[in-house]
Amino acid sequence: MTLPVHVARQLWIQLRLLGLIVLPAVAAIGAVIIEGQFGSDAGRISLGIGFAVAAVLCAALVGTGFAEEIGSGAAAWLVVRAVPRNAVIGAWLGLPIVVIFFAFVVAGILAVLAIPPSLERTPNPFEVAVAIVASAAPAFALSAGSLAIAVRATGRVTALATVGGAAVLAVPMVLLGTSVVHPASGFWLAAGVAPGDLPITVGLQATGLCLVLTAAAWLVAARRFGRRDL
Repeated sequence: MTLPVHVARQLWIQLRLLGLIVLPAVAAIGAVIIEGQFGSDAGRISLGIGFAVAAVLCAALVGTGFAEEIGSGAAAWLVVRAVPRNAVIGAWLGLPIVVIFFAFVVAGILAVLAIPPSLERTPNPFEVAVAIVASAAPAFALSAGSLAIAVRATGRVTALATVGGAAVLAVPMVLLGTSVVHPASGFWLAAGVAPGDLPITVGLQATGLCLVLTAAAWLVAARRFGRRDL
């Protein structure tokens, strides 16, 4: 059994794979409903907030799933069969990232089609694509961080630490707003309130920051997993 298939099977058994797919869609559907009730401005803002919440919850699902795999002995079984530990932790990050990215893209397209753009400035398709990718990218870094926590924590502790840590990080991100580019700038792009003259630049920079953080968090997770007794 290849590692991606194993990870998909474990997530499916734990009923978390469906959550990774559904959460971004729920955020988009909620934004569309709010747009119908209160207008496009409220819809876009709620989309940014919904995507932020979905990213955190998706990361918590990934981390708790890995913690459960360690607790059940499945991770130890893989290591005993000479599967490199870095490959195990890499598969647990790689496959969920693919699923999350796909879910955010589909949800973003749904929202773009349903929520009309600002009358002041209509974004081109490339700007929309960059905004969708930038809004999905924080989930990658959060998932890697959640895996680093899950290596030595229970599923419940992992979930609480992931959500709590994200809530603490959200405070300076909200205060900074659009004044500087940060990993969560993609949510501002999705909300339509980021700087209108440089949306592509902001999106690419935010995505780059998220990828750097993802790599750093994955290295921490792999190092912790490599030292763990299974």
